[in-house]
Amino acid sequence: MKPSGPRRVRTKTTAMPTTTPMANRAALWIFSVIVAAGPLLFGAVDRPVQVALVLLLAAGVALRPPAIVPLSRWGNRLVIVLLVLLVGKELAPAEWFGPTLWRKMVTQDLGIELPATHHPEPARALDSWLAAIVAAIWFLWVRRLAAERENRAFLTWSLFGAAALVALVSFATRGWDPQAIYGLRYTVGWRGFGPFPNRNHTGDFFAMGALLGGGCVGWAAARRDWRGVAGAVALLGLVLAALLVTESRGGLIAFGLGLVVFLALVQIRLRSRQALVVAAGVALLVVAFGLAFGGPVLARFQSEQAGIVSNSMRLNIWRDVFSMWKDAPLLGHGVDSFQQIFPFYQTFEFENGVVLHPESSWRQWLVELGLIPVVVAALALGLFLATHLRETLTGRSFFFRAAGFSAVIGILGHSVFDVPSHRWGTAGFALAALALACPMRLEGRRIFSPRKAALVPLVVAAFWVLPFFGDVPAWSPLSLNRVLARNALSLDVSLQQLDEMARYFPLSSDLNQHLGMRELAVLGRSKPTAWQRHFSLASQLLPGSWRLPETQARAVANFSPGLALGYWQQAVGRGAAHRADVLIMAVNETLASPMAAESWSRYVEANPRLLLAYAQLVPSERAQSFAAQWWQARALTADLDPGEISAFYQNANRWITREQFEEWMQSRAAWRARDRTEWARLLHAWGDDRAAWPLLAETAPEENFPSLPSGLVRESLEQRWRIAPGNFVNAQHLAAILARDGDVAQSEEIILAVGASDGAPWWFVHKAAHILARRAHLAEAVGLLLKSQPPRTGGT
Repeated sequence: MKPSGPRRVRTKTTAMPTTTPMANRAALWIFSVIVAAGPLLFGAVDRPVQVALVLLLAAGVALRPPAIVPLSRWGNRLVIVLLVLLVGKELAPAEWFGPTLWRKMVTQDLGIELPATHHPEPARALDSWLAAIVAAIWFLWVRRLAAERENRAFLTWSLFGAAALVALVSFATRGWDPQAIYGLRYTVGWRGFGPFPNRNHTGDFFAMGALLGGGCVGWAAARRDWRGVAGAVALLGLVLAALLVTESRGGLIAFGLGLVVFLALVQIRLRSRQALVVAAGVALLVVAFGLAFGGPVLARFQSEQAGIVSNSMRLNIWRDVFSMWKDAPLLGHGVDSFQQIFPFYQTFEFENGVVLHPESSWRQWLVELGLIPVVVAALALGLFLATHLRETLTGRSFFFRAAGFSAVIGILGHSVFDVPSHRWGTAGFALAALALACPMRLEGRRIFSPRKAALVPLVVAAFWVLPFFGDVPAWSPLSLNRVLARNALSLDVSLQQLDEMARYFPLSSDLNQHLGMRELAVLGRSKPTAWQRHFSLASQLLPGSWRLPETQARAVANFSPGLALGYWQQAVGRGAAHRADVLIMAVNETLASPMAAESWSRYVEANPRLLLAYAQLVPSERAQSFAAQWWQARALTADLDPGEISAFYQNANRWITREQFEEWMQSRAAWRARDRTEWARLLHAWGDDRAAWPLLAETAPEENFPSLPSGLVRESLEQRWRIAPGNFVNAQHLAAILARDGDVAQSEEIILAVGASDGAPWWFVHKAAHILARRAHLAEAVGLLLKSQPPRTGGT
């Protein structure tokens, strides 16, 4: 028996399905339609649009299947472990993950039953998994298209052209309706430009489009296609102009970061002084363009409203997000659970507002997925980018791939302080740019390209369509939205159906509010704990809303005026800047309750900010008592609300003494320039015009006579004065001539007469007041100036 030689190992390969040039072209055109239609159709935020795009993707995959490289044994195991971790952590029993603050509040404090899974609403996790599957297929499909070098130009120009098309449509429809996108879709918070509901997402889209446009310019210049360069530069100017018009600071930062990356890659690739000079020139040109046309967006970096206010809110959100993350640091609270769980950690006031996201995609991934999946994903992405970056710097299609890299880095950088990575229209665009930067390498590799992969997006689209036909399945988030909409409009949804929805979505504020209202109407006094716990959870899930407990209070008042007081007080406590207004409404609504007066008295004494607002609603003898309490607790503190200051100035002459007001003025010396008119009004009411006059004199200094036109005749002016004393121009000229001629007394009489008339110009009022003051008629002088100035009604 002969010894056997080395054993030959046969590897099994799967042949790639043949693709005709026509199928390839059709797939490319489908790609161009998807990247243009998604952003144009309001960023693909609507489920019907998403379904249509997924169906187009299925058709593209059938024409040109994605190429998949089989992993090694250890690679397969790693992927399986990661998938089991990401899916299993959502569906595993909640007790495996330890207690959290929000779960304790819901189950123990409010008595609401939650699903046994770690994720409080597993259906939302499923919806996110389906979206992730679609994103993965989209990325693999575009990578396959980009694998062929001749396709890369079409892909890049399609992405760039989509941005230019969206910019063109946005400019064409700008100004049609300041509250409606394209003049068609009314959207809260829309800023008047672009198809996305949020201007930062619009800005990111245009930033990525501009960076890809830079790649098109470089590609055309390298080919010495000067007509292509001219066309690309024109379109690039259009996209950059659209980026500036959005006034998105985040979009501008994303573009700046991506541009730095793009120019750095160009310099590393070319390594020439000429390339350095061109890069510097491009940077200067972009800066000059921004300075010339980007005034509004640049001003937002320094404006108090856009800068200090929004940054303060962002810092508050980040602080509370950190507390939320610490409660489940390793594996998070569950994918797509932020909006439902964050209210249990929110500590700041956000009047009638809802925190939809943590102002950072990275932070959202951390609190929803946990540290372990995010770190693993970030390391994998970094390794993937590093591998293909080397190919970019040495291979072909450099400008296209460098532009893709810069677009991805730009949006990832902006994701540190905003959430552009969660919108279909921006995330899909970024994934396409990433696929373009990291195309599939086919040479010498064992791959398979299953055409059956088209069934996956087809099944996802079919599943997403089901709720439109009978709210099936009941645990679909879209079914929840449809049921709530029907219940709000027609009340044809049964209580049993709402209860069933609550099993799947126990942390839906709207659903708990609808359930509470329905149970209140059915059960009323017989079983108050049922609707009370739903009302409590609905309010907890919307901690910034005072309108929600206001609605609850009005509904409860029909059954129990005493219980309604508690809901009204909750509404007042959330009133923020409108706290005093909500209190006035609440007190008026509860006048019929015999216990209301005592209850409100205790409430405002426990909340001294409201003492003056309440004092205006009660008889004078009680008002004096509340005002005295306010004076002791709040009057000389530093954090007075605008409503408190306004109420104090309107009533101080009835509630405090002249000596107390002197103490107020001394402690508020810094407010003198702002509030001196109100101080003078109060001093005048006390009869202390000697102290009031200097305050008003600072506000209304005496006016000088204007220069006289030539040719004026005194006799003619006097005759006109007698005929038309309401001719203020003639009266001013006559008074000036009389003063010039030494007839000061008659000049002053004319000024006094005009100054006391209705509608007199400021010049006469000021001049007349100073004349009265010189004649020691201070009360008349002060009264004259105060009569022409409206009293303070609010503000600081």
